[in-house]
Amino acid sequence: MESIKLKLIYPEDKIKEPILSKVCKNFDVEINIRKANVTENIGWLELELTGDEKQIEEAIKFMESQGIEVSPLEGQVFME
Repeated sequence: MESIKLKLIYPEDKIKEPILSKVCKNFDVEINIRKANVTENIGWLELELTGDEKQIEEAIKFMESQGIEVSPLEGQVFME
């Protein structure tokens, strides 16, 4: 299992969509939200994504395809 810490920035038109719910249902990953701030105009989250490397990569690609800006928080992947 691998774990990566990410920052997600949601555009205004995606704030109300259950994107993280879709990630959990469609990819075999676990999400642990560490920090979040959501307003009517923008939302950001800092989270830890844990799972198989391929599933993590696919989950990130999916989030990006939904218009979410995804960037590593610390630039490192942790092996468990």
